[in-house]
Amino acid sequence: MMVVFLLAVASIGRIAAGSQKPAVRQIPGPILVPGAVAAMNTPGYWIGRHPDPDRVVMTGVEIAAFNKRIREADETVVDIGGLPETMDGDKLKADLAACLSQVKSRGYYLASGRRPDDAWWQSMETNMDLDAIGPQVSVRFGLVTGFCDHRVLPTTEGLYRENLDLNFDRLQDSTLDVGAPVAVLHKTRDGRWLYAVGETMRGWVETDSVALCGRDVVTRLISSEKFAVVTAAKADLFGDERLRTYLGRAQMGTRLAVARDTADASALAVLVPGRNQDGSCTLNTAHIQRTDASLGYLPYTPRTILNQAFKLLHTPYGWGGMFGEQDCSRFVQEVFATVGLVLPRNSSEQGKVGRVAYANAQAGSADRKRAALRDRAVPALTLLHMNGHVMLFLGFVDDRPYIVHDLWGYSVDRSTMAVVNRVAVTPADLGGGTSGTLLDHVDAIRVLDVHNGSRRDSEDARHGE
Repeated sequence: MMVVFLLAVASIGRIAAGSQKPAVRQIPGPILVPGAVAAMNTPGYWIGRHPDPDRVVMTGVEIAAFNKRIREADETVVDIGGLPETMDGDKLKADLAACLSQVKSRGYYLASGRRPDDAWWQSMETNMDLDAIGPQVSVRFGLVTGFCDHRVLPTTEGLYRENLDLNFDRLQDSTLDVGAPVAVLHKTRDGRWLYAVGETMRGWVETDSVALCGRDVVTRLISSEKFAVVTAAKADLFGDERLRTYLGRAQMGTRLAVARDTADASALAVLVPGRNQDGSCTLNTAHIQRTDASLGYLPYTPRTILNQAFKLLHTPYGWGGMFGEQDCSRFVQEVFATVGLVLPRNSSEQGKVGRVAYANAQAGSADRKRAALRDRAVPALTLLHMNGHVMLFLGFVDDRPYIVHDLWGYSVDRSTMAVVNRVAVTPADLGGGTSGTLLDHVDAIRVLDVHNGSRRDSEDARHGE
């Protein structure tokens, strides 16, 4: 099985974040984004407008087939339990070296306002210990012991663009939830960092956040028929049934094996990994408030997706999961994970998943995109993609399309950005000035249903333009 290791630096989905020149003036966005009204900020508003909110979009079998097709088409989505015993070490070494070189070439700054000097880069390269990677790398397995960051390079120190906006650390690529299975391929010379492959990520994770175990343990947990899925925006984990001994938290969509039958209890007992002193794994019992999780996946219906998306309404934007939050693509990933869909981590890859309702990279043509949304899109099941950003379609109000998305900000005019910094309901044609609206920049509209993008769907969508 071929796995691509080269990281796409700063490819996490977002809108306007970091793409603006330092001269652009940032102003606070209004509490209600222009075009939105207060009534739109509940799922019921959109459920009431949906033509068939309780239709089962895909069964469990169909979702499994959907996920399989995604894994086959997208090298960034990996079946951890199915990885080979060894991988190409020369390729891993070359890709890690290329990633370091790419980051270095971008001219980033430290938080202090100075650029990293040669000694800084040499120290990074030395600690990456690339010469220790042999022609073949043995794959080890592990489980993440608690919510943690996944980094482009093995350091907690941030790198930033020239404007030193500390909200956007270019080395922050994603986050991992408790219980997430990973394949460990390499470690730094000082032993503090592991290079790991997760289901939808690959990069550096602090060693203390991973408990090593056998493939059989990972496979058993992944395939467990009795499992709980976090349905709250963030669920607390406790060490006791009375929910008093706090252990940590899990984000929406986290899947954990059930430890024992707690059907009549107010809390679900689940298995979470712990890390022994020697780095090995032990499985412990934790408890989640029953209202924060579901036994098994939720049914894949428009109602489910709307309810889940609005649980994250107004949560802060977090580039690559900074500050323990989520960005646009992580928002989409979490929502659909509650029904069992495994979507890629980055917006660029999410824009390639599902049945094509519209596809054209040329800017403009907002009227054609509006028509595609009206004629082909399904509210709550449709993603709109533009360069660096992804959005969830809600439906039309007075012939105007609306979306919910996690956005940093939008252009008011050529020199001004309104900072929203949260999950918000907005019109799809939000924005203005010479840069155009969001809809002007949409290059793909995809429906996440059982069809999953056939050639005929794609051809019909293009002919419809």
